[in-house]
Amino acid sequence: MPKEVLQFANDNDRIGPAEVYVTLRDLIALQYEAHGFSFLPKYAVQSILSGRHRSKLRGRGLDFEEVRQYVSGDDIRNIDWKVTARVGVTHTKVFTEEKERPVMFIVDQSASMFYGSIKYMKSVIAAQLAAVGCWRVLDVGDRVGGIVFNDSKIDYVSPKRDRRSVQRYLGFVTQQNQQLSATKIESALENPLNKSLEQACEVVSHDFLVIVISDFNSSDHKTLKLLIRLKKNNDVVVARISDPSENSLSQEKITMSDGEFQTRIDKDSKVRKQFQMERHKYWQEMSEGFKKYSIPLLDFHTSEEPIVQLRSMLSDKSRR
Repeated sequence: MPKEVLQFANDNDRIGPAEVYVTLRDLIALQYEAHGFSFLPKYAVQSILSGRHRSKLRGRGLDFEEVRQYVSGDDIRNIDWKVTARVGVTHTKVFTEEKERPVMFIVDQSASMFYGSIKYMKSVIAAQLAAVGCWRVLDVGDRVGGIVFNDSKIDYVSPKRDRRSVQRYLGFVTQQNQQLSATKIESALENPLNKSLEQACEVVSHDFLVIVISDFNSSDHKTLKLLIRLKKNNDVVVARISDPSENSLSQEKITMSDGEFQTRIDKDSKVRKQFQMERHKYWQEMSEGFKKYSIPLLDFHTSEEPIVQLRSMLSDKSRR
């Protein structure tokens, strides 16, 4: 699909460094970076990101799949007479047809995402991943839509094969991103991640690819149940964004705050060891749950441009 110049909204004024806040102009410009990776497998069914849905059909299709023994109801026009004559049993050709593969992005812009100790905020990584993913899906001709949420609201754009629809979705992402700040935020939603997944379960029907982009800091057992529910009739991919300092606290004296209260952690504090153990245990349990139910987990970090990380994971070369 050819690129086109789009009109920008009035919210393109940068309110901070590009590593801290995104603008709609930033996200639209990423359409020119949406290459060098694919959500589609190089060979059907061989990728954990199954990409476009390929279903075996009786009758004529796009690509030859296999020859198998004839079953009552198969189209007699597809009988392979050469194989039938050779083995003495009627065989038929099976073809595959490539169907549309709608994609739904679920993007976290809640308060916990407004953090980064190296280069980028997690919220910026999430916004850029969603943008480049949307443009890539649109380029291959599929419908794309999404949900973006913060601590107080959820915005939804239904999947369409339209650049202006993508721009509208990215506009919501930009708005929520620019509302983030270091001050304490009163949450109007009880676990907005789960609320967003519940909404996704209502609007996503079947044969979708659902990509959830979050730090999953608010995830719990209900989160996994909702992902399993989505996985029943769709493919689900989890893109987790983390910062190195979240897994192990700095060895120096540090002061931590939630925007209202603060505490100081000394160099020899037992809190460091306990924090690291709890963090490891938590993610081990979540990862095992994802693995058990065949939900791919892609790990992104805040020290490198997201498009570079995405290409390294999903390029044709990396998937051979």
